[in-house]
Formats: sequence, structure tokens, C-alpha cells
Amino acid sequence: MTENIIVQKVKETISGIEIGYFDTAKSYVYDEYFKYFDEDDRETRKYALLIFTCMLGNWYSKAAFVFKPEKERLKYEDEIDTDFYDLESYLSSFLDYYQNIEKEFPYMFERIVRYLTLIEKEKGLSYEKWFPEINSDIFRELREKILIPNSNLVQTCHPIKYLFREVGIKPFFTTDFFEE
Repeated sequence: MTENIIVQKVKETISGIEIGYFDTAKSYVYDEYFKYFDEDDRETRKYALLIFTCMLGNWYSKAAFVFKPEKERLKYEDEIDTDFYDLESYLSSFLDYYQNIEKEFPYMFERIVRYLTLIEKEKGLSYEKWFPEINSDIFRELREKILIPNSNLVQTCHPIKYLFREVGIKPFFTTDFFEE
């Protein structure tokens, strides 16, 4: 069953997130997770979105970089054995389903918005210039439909314990538990 394989790959990839959050470099178990953002099976959909959230969180914290522009990928081609993910496909899929994602997984949605905003801001270079191989309409649409209308989420993002509760990750640190 495809759903079980996706969930299993993501669980393997994110193991330890309750301890290291997004500050630990991870070896990602490759798949095209963006294809499952609107999957009928809720668990598959949840884990596909969670891995995207983790990819962005690791990118923002500079722990792992699974999204790289083509010109940067070429530098690593002969040096390391890694699969880079197709940012254009992830963003396109996110744009296609963001309204459902926001309703069903509001804490993942706010983290995705926060990281996409802060990654570009911290780079000091627009995504269009950073990733010239990607159709710039995707970035324009991303800003107009999602990032600008939800810019408040950059500052008001909930603590990670909300994300953990939303996706069913058992916290490690006492501060990540909710008081009963």
C-alpha cells in the first residue's frame, strides 16, 4: 500500500524531531512527497505535509538543504550522493491545496508560511533570483495568495508543541507537553 510506505519513510526521516526539532541535519528518505498533499488517506496526507514542513524547518535552521537551485546542485553532483527535491513541485502542490491544508493542519500551515517567508528574507535575495529555473509566477502567486495575507504568522507562530500535538508526535521536553 502506497500510503503505508510514505508514512513509514517520513517516520524514519523525522525520528528524533521531538529532541532536535529542526536543528539536526537529517538524511531524507527520498520520495516525491508533494504528490500526497491531497491524498485521500489522512495519515499519508499528514506525513507528506510534515516532511515538507521539516524540509523547510531544516533549511531555515541551516541544518539540511534539500532544496537547492540548479546552479548549486551541479557543484555537489560528483562530491556527495544526495537527492535534491524539486522546490517548484512542492510549491505548486502547496499552492493547489493550501486552503485545505490551512483548515486541516493549521499549525503545519503556519510553520510552512513562516519558514518560506524567513528563508527568503534571511537570504536577502528573492526566490525568483535565487531559483531562476523556476517559473516566477509560482513565487508571485505564493506571495499574493499565501505569504502576504498570512504575514502575521511569522511573528505569531505557535510553539512547536502545537505542531507536535497536531501530527501526533510525543514530546520529549517537559515544556513541549500541554498541561492537563
